[in-house]
Amino acid sequence: MKKIYDKIFSLSLFKKFLTVPVLGKLLTYEVLSYLFFGVMTTVVNFAVFYVSDKIMGNGSLAEFSVFGHLFRITFEDISTFIAWVIAVLFAYITNKLWVFESKNTGLRVILKEIISFFGARIVSFAVFESFGFMLVRNIFINLGIFESEDANKWIAKILMSVLVVIFNYVMSKLVIFRKKNVTAEGDK
Repeated sequence: MKKIYDKIFSLSLFKKFLTVPVLGKLLTYEVLSYLFFGVMTTVVNFAVFYVSDKIMGNGSLAEFSVFGHLFRITFEDISTFIAWVIAVLFAYITNKLWVFESKNTGLRVILKEIISFFGARIVSFAVFESFGFMLVRNIFINLGIFESEDANKWIAKILMSVLVVIFNYVMSKLVIFRKKNVTAEGDK
Protein backbone atom coordinates (compact mmCIF):
# COMPACT_ATOMS: atom_id res chain seq x y z
CA MET A 1 0.00 0.00 0.00
CA LYS A 2 2.74 2.45 0.94
CA LYS A 3 4.56 1.80 -2.35
CA ILE A 4 1.40 2.61 -4.34
CA TYR A 5 0.94 5.83 -2.35
CA ASP A 6 4.59 6.80 -2.93
CA LYS A 7 4.32 6.14 -6.69
CA ILE A 8 1.12 8.19 -7.06
CA PHE A 9 2.42 11.14 -5.04
CA SER A 10 5.78 11.12 -6.83
CA LEU A 11 3.98 12.23 -10.02
CA SER A 12 4.33 15.97 -10.53
CA LEU A 13 0.57 16.58 -10.65
CA PHE A 14 0.01 14.95 -7.26
CA LYS A 15 3.19 16.41 -5.75
CA LYS A 16 1.64 19.86 -6.20
CA PHE A 17 -1.34 18.83 -4.05
CA LEU A 18 1.03 18.03 -1.18
CA THR A 19 2.43 21.57 -1.21
CA VAL A 20 -0.99 23.08 -0.41
CA PRO A 21 -0.95 23.37 3.42
CA VAL A 22 -4.39 21.87 4.16
CA LEU A 23 -4.20 19.23 1.42
CA GLY A 24 -0.69 18.25 2.48
CA LYS A 25 -2.04 17.34 5.92
CA LEU A 26 -5.07 15.48 4.51
CA LEU A 27 -3.33 13.59 1.73
CA THR A 28 -0.92 11.69 3.95
CA TYR A 29 -0.52 7.95 3.54
CA GLU A 30 -2.02 7.42 6.99
CA VAL A 31 -5.18 9.46 6.36
CA LEU A 32 -5.82 8.11 2.87
CA SER A 33 -5.22 4.50 3.89
CA TYR A 34 -7.50 5.02 6.93
CA LEU A 35 -10.28 6.25 4.63
CA PHE A 36 -9.66 3.47 2.08
CA PHE A 37 -9.81 0.74 4.73
CA GLY A 38 -12.82 2.44 6.29
CA VAL A 39 -14.67 1.98 3.01
CA MET A 40 -13.44 -1.62 2.82
CA THR A 41 -14.65 -2.19 6.40
CA THR A 42 -18.09 -0.98 5.34
CA VAL A 43 -18.03 -3.41 2.39
CA VAL A 44 -17.07 -6.26 4.77
CA ASN A 45 -19.88 -5.26 7.14
CA PHE A 46 -22.48 -5.27 4.36
CA ALA A 47 -21.20 -8.52 2.81
CA VAL A 48 -21.17 -10.40 6.14
CA PHE A 49 -24.62 -9.02 6.98
CA TYR A 50 -25.94 -10.15 3.58
CA VAL A 51 -24.52 -13.69 3.90
CA SER A 52 -25.53 -14.06 7.54
CA ASP A 53 -29.02 -12.73 6.83
CA LYS A 54 -29.45 -15.18 3.94
CA ILE A 55 -28.32 -18.11 6.12
CA MET A 56 -30.48 -17.21 9.14
CA GLY A 57 -33.54 -15.94 7.31
CA ASN A 58 -36.34 -13.92 8.90
CA GLY A 59 -38.01 -14.31 12.23
CA SER A 60 -37.76 -13.45 15.88
CA LEU A 61 -35.37 -15.05 18.31
CA ALA A 62 -36.98 -13.55 21.42
CA GLU A 63 -39.71 -11.12 22.39
CA PHE A 64 -40.09 -9.13 25.59
CA SER A 65 -42.04 -6.17 26.89
CA VAL A 66 -40.59 -3.05 28.53
CA PHE A 67 -43.02 -0.50 29.92
CA GLY A 68 -45.75 -1.90 27.72
CA HIS A 69 -43.69 -1.74 24.51
CA LEU A 70 -42.94 -4.97 22.68
CA PHE A 71 -39.33 -5.54 21.68
CA ARG A 72 -38.09 -8.30 19.42
CA ILE A 73 -34.62 -9.69 18.96
CA THR A 74 -34.64 -10.83 15.36
CA PHE A 75 -32.30 -12.88 13.24
CA GLU A 76 -31.49 -9.59 11.44
CA ASP A 77 -30.27 -8.22 14.79
CA ILE A 78 -28.00 -11.25 15.18
CA SER A 79 -26.76 -10.79 11.58
CA THR A 80 -26.08 -7.11 12.32
CA PHE A 81 -24.07 -8.02 15.43
CA ILE A 82 -22.04 -10.68 13.60
CA ALA A 83 -21.34 -8.25 10.74
CA TRP A 84 -20.27 -5.51 13.20
CA VAL A 85 -17.87 -7.83 15.07
CA ILE A 86 -16.24 -9.12 11.88
CA ALA A 87 -16.03 -5.60 10.40
CA VAL A 88 -14.39 -4.21 13.54
CA LEU A 89 -11.95 -7.14 13.57
CA PHE A 90 -11.16 -6.45 9.90
CA ALA A 91 -10.68 -2.74 10.74
CA TYR A 92 -8.36 -3.64 13.63
CA ILE A 93 -6.15 -5.83 11.41
CA THR A 94 -5.97 -3.31 8.54
CA ASN A 95 -5.38 -0.37 10.91
CA LYS A 96 -2.65 -2.26 12.76
CA LEU A 97 -0.80 -3.56 9.71
CA TRP A 98 -1.24 -0.89 7.03
CA VAL A 99 -2.68 2.35 8.40
CA PHE A 100 -0.72 2.90 11.60
CA GLU A 101 1.90 0.22 10.84
CA SER A 102 2.03 -0.92 14.46
CA LYS A 103 5.06 -3.06 15.19
CA ASN A 104 3.76 -4.05 18.63
CA THR A 105 3.81 -7.82 19.12
CA GLY A 106 3.20 -10.24 21.93
CA LEU A 107 -0.09 -11.69 23.08
CA ARG A 108 -0.61 -9.20 25.93
CA VAL A 109 0.02 -6.17 23.73
CA ILE A 110 -2.21 -7.46 20.93
CA LEU A 111 -5.02 -8.32 23.36
CA LYS A 112 -4.74 -4.83 24.87
CA GLU A 113 -4.91 -3.28 21.38
CA ILE A 114 -7.93 -5.39 20.40
CA ILE A 115 -9.80 -4.60 23.63
CA SER A 116 -8.98 -0.89 23.25
CA PHE A 117 -9.99 -0.93 19.58
CA PHE A 118 -13.34 -2.63 20.24
CA GLY A 119 -13.88 -0.39 23.28
CA ALA A 120 -13.34 2.76 21.21
CA ARG A 121 -15.75 1.45 18.57
CA ILE A 122 -18.38 0.72 21.23
CA VAL A 123 -17.95 4.22 22.68
CA SER A 124 -18.21 5.85 19.25
CA PHE A 125 -21.34 3.82 18.52
CA ALA A 126 -22.97 4.73 21.84
CA VAL A 127 -21.96 8.41 21.87
CA PHE A 128 -22.31 9.37 18.22
CA GLU A 129 -24.36 6.79 16.35
CA SER A 130 -26.96 6.31 19.07
CA PHE A 131 -27.17 9.26 21.48
CA GLY A 132 -25.63 11.88 19.18
CA PHE A 133 -27.81 10.90 16.24
CA MET A 134 -30.96 11.03 18.37
CA LEU A 135 -29.97 14.37 19.93
CA VAL A 136 -29.05 16.11 16.66
CA ARG A 137 -32.09 14.77 14.82
CA ASN A 138 -34.37 16.01 17.61
CA ILE A 139 -32.66 19.42 17.66
CA PHE A 140 -33.24 19.71 13.91
CA ILE A 141 -36.89 18.71 14.37
CA ASN A 142 -37.53 21.06 17.32
CA LEU A 143 -35.83 24.05 15.68
CA GLY A 144 -37.52 23.32 12.35
CA ILE A 145 -34.19 23.49 10.51
CA PHE A 146 -35.30 21.09 7.78
CA GLU A 147 -38.89 20.64 6.66
CA SER A 148 -38.60 16.96 5.83
CA GLU A 149 -38.34 14.21 8.44
CA ASP A 150 -36.04 12.35 6.04
CA ALA A 151 -33.76 15.40 5.76
CA ASN A 152 -33.54 15.64 9.57
CA LYS A 153 -32.67 11.96 9.78
CA TRP A 154 -30.10 11.82 6.97
CA ILE A 155 -28.32 15.10 7.77
CA ALA A 156 -28.00 13.98 11.41
CA LYS A 157 -26.73 10.56 10.23
CA ILE A 158 -24.12 12.17 7.96
CA LEU A 159 -22.92 14.57 10.68
CA MET A 160 -22.60 11.75 13.21
CA SER A 161 -20.78 9.54 10.67
CA VAL A 162 -18.17 12.26 10.16
CA LEU A 163 -17.72 12.55 13.94
CA VAL A 164 -17.41 8.75 14.23
CA VAL A 165 -14.63 8.68 11.62
CA ILE A 166 -12.76 11.53 13.33
CA PHE A 167 -13.19 10.03 16.82
CA ASN A 168 -12.10 6.54 15.72
CA TYR A 169 -9.06 7.94 13.88
CA VAL A 170 -7.97 10.02 16.88
CA MET A 171 -8.45 7.09 19.27
CA SER A 172 -6.50 4.77 16.98
CA LYS A 173 -3.66 7.22 16.40
CA LEU A 174 -3.27 8.65 19.90
CA VAL A 175 -4.32 5.74 22.13
CA ILE A 176 -4.50 2.33 20.50
CA PHE A 177 -1.63 2.36 17.98
CA ARG A 178 0.41 5.27 19.32
CA LYS A 179 4.08 5.06 18.63
CA LYS A 180 6.00 4.48 21.83
CA ASN A 181 9.32 6.21 22.51
CA VAL A 182 12.13 3.68 22.56
CA THR A 183 15.47 4.45 24.21
CA ALA A 184 18.82 3.32 22.89
CA GLU A 185 18.70 0.30 25.21
CA GLY A 186 15.28 -0.72 23.84
CA ASP A 187 13.32 0.16 26.99
CA LYS A 188 9.90 1.67 26.56
